[in-house]
Amino acid sequence: MSLKIEKLPFGKMPDGEDILLLRLTNECGAIALVTTYGATLAGVLVPDREGKLVQVVKGFPSVEGYLADLGIGTYLGASCGRYANRIAKGRFVLDGEQYTLATNNGENHLHGGNQGFNTKNWQYETDEESVTFHYFSRDGEEGYPGNLKVSVRYGWSATNELSIHYSGVCDKNTPLNMTSHAYFNLDGQGTVLGNEMKIHASRFIPIHPDAIPTGEIRFVKDTAFDFSRFKKIGRDIDKKEEQLVNGCGYDHCFVIDKQEADDLALAVEARSKKTGCTLAVWTTLPGVQFYSGNYLRSDLPSCDGKPLGYREAFCLEPEFFPDSPNQSIFPSCILKAGEEFDQTIIYQFGLEE
Repeated sequence: MSLKIEKLPFGKMPDGEDILLLRLTNECGAIALVTTYGATLAGVLVPDREGKLVQVVKGFPSVEGYLADLGIGTYLGASCGRYANRIAKGRFVLDGEQYTLATNNGENHLHGGNQGFNTKNWQYETDEESVTFHYFSRDGEEGYPGNLKVSVRYGWSATNELSIHYSGVCDKNTPLNMTSHAYFNLDGQGTVLGNEMKIHASRFIPIHPDAIPTGEIRFVKDTAFDFSRFKKIGRDIDKKEEQLVNGCGYDHCFVIDKQEADDLALAVEARSKKTGCTLAVWTTLPGVQFYSGNYLRSDLPSCDGKPLGYREAFCLEPEFFPDSPNQSIFPSCILKAGEEFDQTIIYQFGLEE
C-alpha cells in the first residue's frame, strides 16, 4: 500500500474559487492534512502509545476558520512568505534601493504582510509520494522586488515523517524566508506547558518588546532559554527575565548548532509523557523560532470542536533570523536573481520507547 491521497472540498475563497483539502494517509494509517488555501498544514494525526490517533498538529475543519483567523493573526499551519517573522518598520535596503512593506504588526512587517502567501489559493499537483503547491508572486506584491515562482512540497512517509521542501526562483534579488507556522500539542489537548522540549541551540536572539531583534546573539546558558536538556515548556516560562517579559513567554529565534551552515540538522526534540508522542524537527535553515502560543486564540472551533486558547499549542518555525534584511551580522536571506531557493523542514513524529 502506497500513500493514499484524497481530494476533499474545503470551502470557497471570498471570490467563490474552490478550495481543496488533501488528506494523506500513510501505510500505518497516520494522517497529514494539507490545503490549497495558503499551502497550509491543516493537521497531523498519529497514534499514541495505546494506538489511538491523536491530532498533534492543530487546524480548522474548513476554510471558514482560516478566513476568520485573518483578523486574529495566529497563522495556523500557514506557509509564511515572502518573509516569515518580522522586518523592522516594514523597510529594508537592497542593492541601494529602499523598499517599503506593509506594517501589519504594530510598526513592523510580519509573515509577508496583509496579503501574504498564507492568504492565497495555491495551485497543486500530486504524485505517489507527495503534494506540491505552486504560487507566482508578482514584482511589487506586498512591496517585495521581483517576479517569484515558489513551490512547497509535502511528503508523508510510512514512518510518520512529514517533509516540507521549499523551492523558488526570482528575476530580481529579493529577501525570501519561508517557513511552516504549524502549531503542535503532543498531548492532543489542553495547554502545552507539560510538553517537554530539547532545543539543539547554545545561542538565541534577544528581542525588544515589539519582538524586533536587538542585534545581539546571546548564549542560553544560565537563562530560561536553556533547553539543552529536556524540560517542560512551562518550567521557566513565567520567570521575570527581561526576554520572557518582552516576548510574553517564548517567542524567540534559536541559533541551531550546526557543523556547516546548509547542513540538514536536528533542531528540536519534543515529547509528551501523557500520550507518548514525540517530535523531532530537522532543517537546513539556520534558526528555529519557538513560540509558546502566548497570544493563541480562535473565534471558531478547531478540529477537536473547541476554540483554541492561550498556550494550547506551540510553534517551531525553522527560518532565517527575524529582521535579517536589516541585520548585517545575521546570515543572508537574500535570494539572488536566477538562483534557486532550496530549503527543507522535516517534522518526524514517533513514540517514546
